[in-house]
Amino acid sequence: MAQFSELLVELRQDKKMTQEDLAKVLFVTSGTISNYENGVHLPDIEKLVSLADFFGVTTDYLLGRCSSRLSPDTLDQILMEDRTAGDFIQDIQNFSPERKKALTVILADMQFSTVVGQYNKKKS
Repeated sequence: MAQFSELLVELRQDKKMTQEDLAKVLFVTSGTISNYENGVHLPDIEKLVSLADFFGVTTDYLLGRCSSRLSPDTLDQILMEDRTAGDFIQDIQNFSPERKKALTVILADMQFSTVVGQYNKKKS
């Protein structure tokens, strides 16, 4: 798993921000951001939560405890009728390995069909 310092650099650069830009968001100095990114210091809990909120990730992601960059709000999003993304994930966790594999094939096919459909629209 990546370290906090590496993840912070990556997230900041993904947003095309300088250390100074991020420092302004957090109301700290650019030197503080530099210290975070060089592994000299870790932010306090308040700043850690502010960073997670700003970048739309979990504190666990920032601390290198999980690899998912999903926003915490993602699991609560309604995907269909009254079913959230979290509901679907819980359902999938209960599937047998064979059903999980079948679902993977179906999703790959749907993604491929979407890409082909978008390509065909651009050609027209």
